[in-house]
Amino acid sequence: PVISVDGNALFYTTRRVHNDSSNFGIFDEVAGLPHESIYVSYKDREGNWQTPELLNINEVGNHLATINVSADGQTLFIYRNDNGDGNIYESKLVGEIWSDPVLMGSDINTKAWETHGALSADGNTFYFVSDRKGGYGGRDLYRVVRLPDGEWSKAQNLGPNVNTKYDEDGAFIHPNGRTLYFSSLGHTSMGGFDVFQTEMLEDGTWAPPVNIGYPLNTPDDEVFFVTTADGRRGYFSSDQMGGYGEKDIYFVDLPMEMEAAGLTVLKGFIIPPPGQTLPPSTILYVTDKETGEVKSYKPRQRDGVYVAILPPCKEYNLDYRVDDKTIHTEDVFVECESAYQEINKEIYLNPVSLAGPASIVDLPEGAPPGSKEKGLTPEEVAAGGVVGAGVVAAGGKEKSDMTDKEVKESGTGHVTPDASYAKEYARYYAYNEKDIDQQEGDWQAFVDKVVELIDTKGKANIVIEASASKVPTRTYGSNDNLSKLRMEDARKRLIEAVSVKGKDPNALLLEAVNSLVQGPAYKGDYKATDKYGKFQYVKLKVR
Repeated sequence: PVISVDGNALFYTTRRVHNDSSNFGIFDEVAGLPHESIYVSYKDREGNWQTPELLNINEVGNHLATINVSADGQTLFIYRNDNGDGNIYESKLVGEIWSDPVLMGSDINTKAWETHGALSADGNTFYFVSDRKGGYGGRDLYRVVRLPDGEWSKAQNLGPNVNTKYDEDGAFIHPNGRTLYFSSLGHTSMGGFDVFQTEMLEDGTWAPPVNIGYPLNTPDDEVFFVTTADGRRGYFSSDQMGGYGEKDIYFVDLPMEMEAAGLTVLKGFIIPPPGQTLPPSTILYVTDKETGEVKSYKPRQRDGVYVAILPPCKEYNLDYRVDDKTIHTEDVFVECESAYQEINKEIYLNPVSLAGPASIVDLPEGAPPGSKEKGLTPEEVAAGGVVGAGVVAAGGKEKSDMTDKEVKESGTGHVTPDASYAKEYARYYAYNEKDIDQQEGDWQAFVDKVVELIDTKGKANIVIEASASKVPTRTYGSNDNLSKLRMEDARKRLIEAVSVKGKDPNALLLEAVNSLVQGPAYKGDYKATDKYGKFQYVKLKVR
């Protein structure tokens, strides 16, 4: 399986009769099964996996296997058998169509057997598997780096810390660029291929690989292991007993200590007006405000999904454009020392009514849901992982005393004040809180400004940002759920407030919503409210 960085697209290889029966009765003579084909399943905005789709690049009567996808989801890496001379190809997503696969350059491909590969999130290093001469035995792991002219360097073997006299396969480089997962018959395998993890050291060498352990690894083969960007969920292929056929796709929830650190993923949706498709000219420009370096990201045409990796200790400008006209812009700061973070932003090309029938996040009343998927639990992977902990604000207070000014001065807030907005509001929470006090003076002042804009302009454009810290929550299932519930509560409270003042809530137009889980990794120090409280908030802006 191949999972996109944002976790919203799952590519996989399978032998099955196509839905259109185009390969019916056509079999691989050796296996006696249909040839390998690539399918993809996408998650919708509610997080549900959709019906798998056959990629347009599959050829009836020929094998095609997926091995990796780029961080932005726009480039797919593919394995072709090529009459026994296995090679690695790449295909680009153009609109909703995948381009014809093209052989990768440099000496990635040889007359030997290249079976698998993975691109780093920054696009500058490609790791791959080959049984070429000069290795340590069997199939080894190699890498190439991108040169200043954009071409790939010559291949370099990863060395004896990673490679053994046995076969290695299924390389996957985590988006942090340092953590490498791979399968091996050597090292401390408990039988067949096992999944191992290693870290790149400061000098560019690799630490001794560590077996991920049972129950992920078994005496059978476990290969092609990939993780989500936060490092908390892994997907892999295994032929262990109890599956639906030979090799099935499994997932496992990993313990908290395996969470990625120092990595921020910006992701979300760019949403066109109802009944319209996303304009092909839609693009996100991310500018490093210190160096001026600009990177561009194209959203996926079918659903507006976009994703970008933001290196730490920098401030960025986000500029969302259509036909080269800015539709939304803001500055964000990524902390220097932090646990894994996600910045979720939904951008509306045509602001929609905040009082519409659908909520920002569709969560049922009562206890928030967990994942609809079921898998191996963190406790099964590593006993003793933190499941949840109660947190009480210092002095027994029910809400944080930290002001918006104090948070901005601390340099840990994501949103930079924007002069283009008429008024901003911030509410900081104690652990597990999510409600806004409608009698609070700052809230009433914000509502008054919203009402004033409705009176003078006939509308008020609203941006909502909500955040949860890394302190675990049992009450709400996950910090992501808690962040989204804070966002939804702010929406409802604003609708109620303007309605009480006799204004039509349909005049509230939602410009963007941002949901974050951020801050330092939880260390069991739940009483350190100064450490976590600054990341528990909701913010609103109006213009």
